[in-house]
Amino acid sequence: MSSFKLHAIILKRANFGEADRMLTVFSLEKGKISLVAKGVRRIKSRRAPHLEPLNNVEIVTHKKIITEAKSSTRPKLKLSSLGLALYAVEVIDKLLPDEQPHEEVYELLKNLLAQEKLDENQIKIFTTQVLWSLGFFPKGQYPKNGINNFVEQIAEKRIRSKKLWEEIQ
Repeated sequence: MSSFKLHAIILKRANFGEADRMLTVFSLEKGKISLVAKGVRRIKSRRAPHLEPLNNVEIVTHKKIITEAKSSTRPKLKLSSLGLALYAVEVIDKLLPDEQPHEEVYELLKNLLAQEKLDENQIKIFTTQVLWSLGFFPKGQYPKNGINNFVEQIAEKRIRSKKLWEEIQ
């Protein structure tokens, strides 16, 4: 059988079909994967509130389709910290390869999202630790042009949520 129980953090979502949603999740067991949540956009869907970005969830999948979902923790972030949290999630989405577990990075993200208030310094530390964990830098070294520019250079894409948290501050 290809059914799995996963502990995951929802990275992003996109509407798919009439009532479905494509989710990108970062799971402890499987790494970053894309899954389909069928019928989750219907009004009576009981899974919908659990499958929102930044939620830490336990999900059961069968052939990349989510069959069950339950939030283990929801973010307690203040509104002023939301842009920073979305930036951290976008960094994870851009830097991690698909279907390769990274337990250390998962724990870093889980601990970051468990906080109530985030600041720019915490995000820089988080991003640096992710770069170290993924092997882009030896521990103790830092990029010369700034962390944000380095991440965008590696990903070969602009980080869109950076603009959001710059506008909030």
